[in-house]
Amino acid sequence: MKINTKYFPHYARYKKKIDSVPLEGKPKRIILISDSHISNSPIFNLEIYNKGIEEINKIKKVDYIIHLGDLTHGGTYLDYQYALELLKPINKDIFFCIPGNHDAKNVGYLLFEEFFDSRTFKIDEKDLLIIGIDSSIPDQDSGKIGRRAIEKTREQFLNNSDKTRIFCFHHHLLPIPLTGRERSAVIDSGDALKMILETNIDLILNGHRHISNVYSCSDGEEELVMFNGGTFSCNKTRYKELFTYTILDIFEKAVLFRTKKLINGERIKRGRYINRVFYPTPPKFDKKLNFRIAHIGNTHFSSGNFREDMYKKAVKQINTLNADLVVHTGDVTNANQYVEYKKAVAELDKIMAHKIIIPGDNDLKTIGWDLFPEFIGTLEPFYENDKIRIAGINSIDPAIESGIIGRKRMNEVIKIFKEKPKNKINIVALYHNLIPHPKTKFNYMLSDAGNVIKFFTEPENNIHFILTGHNHISFSIQLEDTVFSTCGTLSSRDYLDMDLNTYNVIDCYEDGLVEVNKVLVKTNSSQLMGQYWINLN
Repeated sequence: MKINTKYFPHYARYKKKIDSVPLEGKPKRIILISDSHISNSPIFNLEIYNKGIEEINKIKKVDYIIHLGDLTHGGTYLDYQYALELLKPINKDIFFCIPGNHDAKNVGYLLFEEFFDSRTFKIDEKDLLIIGIDSSIPDQDSGKIGRRAIEKTREQFLNNSDKTRIFCFHHHLLPIPLTGRERSAVIDSGDALKMILETNIDLILNGHRHISNVYSCSDGEEELVMFNGGTFSCNKTRYKELFTYTILDIFEKAVLFRTKKLINGERIKRGRYINRVFYPTPPKFDKKLNFRIAHIGNTHFSSGNFREDMYKKAVKQINTLNADLVVHTGDVTNANQYVEYKKAVAELDKIMAHKIIIPGDNDLKTIGWDLFPEFIGTLEPFYENDKIRIAGINSIDPAIESGIIGRKRMNEVIKIFKEKPKNKINIVALYHNLIPHPKTKFNYMLSDAGNVIKFFTEPENNIHFILTGHNHISFSIQLEDTVFSTCGTLSSRDYLDMDLNTYNVIDCYEDGLVEVNKVLVKTNSSQLMGQYWINLN
């Protein structure tokens, strides 16, 4: 089989070549600072701020300094005046800044325009394009990019496809670990992520959460690196990181992040990330199937919302797939009624392959907590055969609408996979989503999604796939070395996808190639959502 993509970043990682990507030539050097929260209040640490500026001014060959938002704490006139005074030691010709949510407080976005001319910036060079936009909403902690800005940004980046392209905005795009359950991201992050992946932007730079973090992800074609800056000088710090800034060096084929702690001078090791690795002759592989999973969800068995005609079509299709496993990621029923559970058992028995079924929030309201175990089975199933292991997690909590796994359960699941021999594919299945999807709001995701993503995608924890449901829309992405698959609705009338009723088919081949396809029930036609590499060693 000839791989039909131009760039193969995850193939390089899969073959463990990432550390051999050369750091050749003179890099573009960018200093990243964020969340300084300049003010006359105790929240601002003037001593640390001055120490940081002094260090930055000693760094050689700096091309740009970018402040990723929350320059001020209260967005007031006095805060902005104070900020301008403190910014004087920085070379204003290389300094660029975008607003954060604190800068937009008290109509601060107007003051930002008056002091800095614009709430956006653009750096356009021969080999580099950096666009910074305002993601703040006046007097709100959460942010948005907006449909108009998304399309405008898409056009600008598409017109510069030969350059390294960097997109900057204050609010985070994916959930960040070690930040609690606060929901204050870009609320249209799913739509923004879709545009970013389609446009093949190289780097996303954000601030906001007061702790630094790096994610590497792919839609199967090119690598996308997302960096979140920590706080430069705000006394509201996260965990043990405290105050930091980051040196970003951009080489031809890789980018290098070095985050510096201002308290003790310690550097947080980030490593290098592939920027653009070109394989002029795509590698060839024998396409030998290792296993196949049919990923379904949101059946909503009921007397009204359930589409029996679509379900019958889907069952017929799934039974011809020769799938090793069928995974149902929740909302088996529509309203957790006794008659719905009886119908669910009768209908699910028509699917011939072995099934793993986990509950959704529609299944576990009121008496559903008793009905699901009686009719369907355990709330957290575990299954293992000669090829795969799968752990189902019940993420429903009556007290937390967006669901939770919790540290104890997360560590239990990690322990299961770490202690097992590394000779099989490891899969986690849950109802709530961990990453944003198009046409959804950020706050629909699992409440502790940041921590779960961080620990479930760490290579030593050996989790290859995470399957989720909930949002009635199909989506797939690879984050670090873990493939995420979210299914649409198999048989509900509540569509979020123009393709109506869908399910996913996940094929994993013996060489580590993974294909995730969305199947349209009505036409029994497939759409490739992602082609990835996982490490089977």
